[in-house]
Amino acid sequence: MIAPTSSRSPLLMRLVASASLGLGLATASWAQEVPPDVQAAIEQHTQGSVPIDSISTTPIPGMYQVVSGNEIFYSDSTGRYAFVGGALMDMKDRRDVTAPALEKLNTIPWESLPLSQAIVEVHGNGQRKMAVFEDPLCPICRVFTKFVDQLENVTVYRFIFPVIDPQSAPIARKAWCSPDRNTAWNMVMNGRNIDGREDCDITGLVEILKFGEANNIANTPTVILGNGKRLVGATPPEQFIAELDASGITTH
Repeated sequence: MIAPTSSRSPLLMRLVASASLGLGLATASWAQEVPPDVQAAIEQHTQGSVPIDSISTTPIPGMYQVVSGNEIFYSDSTGRYAFVGGALMDMKDRRDVTAPALEKLNTIPWESLPLSQAIVEVHGNGQRKMAVFEDPLCPICRVFTKFVDQLENVTVYRFIFPVIDPQSAPIARKAWCSPDRNTAWNMVMNGRNIDGREDCDITGLVEILKFGEANNIANTPTVILGNGKRLVGATPPEQFIAELDASGITTH
């Protein structure tokens, strides 16, 4: 199956919930014969790489439901374009047509970041720039930190972002309240315990959390590059470096 980059969304779940009544009455009215050339068209564009178990009509003229193993997708009558997991796919070119629009939608303008609340590290001349939202108990964040520590000529803005575990919050507060926040956070990211107070002014930490909520940042690590592009989770090193290089150079 061709894998899309997008996935099922809260919007989809709300629509499904609101439309749950009366579904049984609607299905019988659109059951029709499937033109015999639809399956052949899909097989042609996918070069037979997608097994087809069954095809049925839908309420949309020219749109067909295709069952492939334990997956379902929706194809047009030409067999070239299909909705797979919520993304529009070009089956012939193996291209996620939705991805560019989704990437644009997920872009966060660099100047909108709460940079004054970040832990800042400058490597080399610091000409490239990136921001990363990190949870103190995020194992991928700790691996990513070791990778980032080896990068040259980049300014790293680290945001303490305790969202994945209830136990993250007290650790985040201790790091935030530390007189040497940078050192404390590096200890956390290297798996070491830290002591200290939690009752300092955490207005800045709250600001980071509110920013994350407003911009749908829910997973860590989430990286924002200088061009606003968002990278979530474990990005392969080669891809990450290419994205960082392509994001531009800053002089400050």
